[in-house]
Amino acid sequence: GAPVRTGGRAVFTASTSRRDVSACAKRKVVTQDKAWEKGLGSVGIFLEDDEKKSFSLVGRLADRKVLSSVEQSGLLSAAEKAGLTLTKVENLKLLSTAEKLGVLALVEDAFAKDGATISSYSIPFLLGAIASLVLIPTDNAAVATVHWAATGVCLAGFTALFAGGFVIKSLQEDD
Repeated sequence: GAPVRTGGRAVFTASTSRRDVSACAKRKVVTQDKAWEKGLGSVGIFLEDDEKKSFSLVGRLADRKVLSSVEQSGLLSAAEKAGLTLTKVENLKLLSTAEKLGVLALVEDAFAKDGATISSYSIPFLLGAIASLVLIPTDNAAVATVHWAATGVCLAGFTALFAGGFVIKSLQEDD
């Protein structure tokens, strides 16, 4: 409520409407420290840690029937008509190359992170796009090319991270 002055002091009345706010704190769990060794000054074998939810991307995609929806939409047939088949992907060794380059591990780590965190990684790219628009002049063709290329790369990074964070968050949410 509004403050009421009594004797030079402001006192807030209790006639305000009540507002319930609920928040979910991270649960703490006790886990075993696998790297623990007995020694002088060593702390216990158990440690307090944040609860980690197990998350299976393939299981979550199956639960949400994403792959069935992709099949029904005709995307797989269109890819096959365009010449992209699983045999061709296997012959080109795309998956093994992606695994060697660490792309699959990066995707797995991304799905282990919170989607909001990944979306927040997009902010520097947005600021970079704005900075390149404002700071890089377009006096001649070469500089204008750098201007638009830098802006495009930053906007592409922003879009990928921002949208990717929302996709990951929606896959991680419980129904």
